[in-house]
Amino acid sequence: MFPKNGNAMFHAISSGSDNDRIPMTHVVFLSYMSEGIIYSGTLAIEIEYSFSHCSINYLDVQYGDLRTRKHVEGNPNVLRNIDSHLRNILLYQEYTIN
Repeated sequence: MFPKNGNAMFHAISSGSDNDRIPMTHVVFLSYMSEGIIYSGTLAIEIEYSFSHCSINYLDVQYGDLRTRKHVEGNPNVLRNIDSHLRNILLYQEYTIN
């Protein structure tokens, strides 16, 4: 889902026309507990959304700090939750616009 090598740029092969894809950047704010201490962190996620396929192409992920990166990349549930959160936002935007 997110790149394994940190903040490197990555691309997936796209299908469909350019009119079908919308580039977006989302900032995600997290609060999480580690070793009994509550931390907060941020991620900036660049995506390309294809509304005809309901697919997300993750282009880049920037982490606010190393601790947040370690927490997110080390926990598959966090990755799934972020992906689900983005999909819910995109679906809500798509259906409220039309």
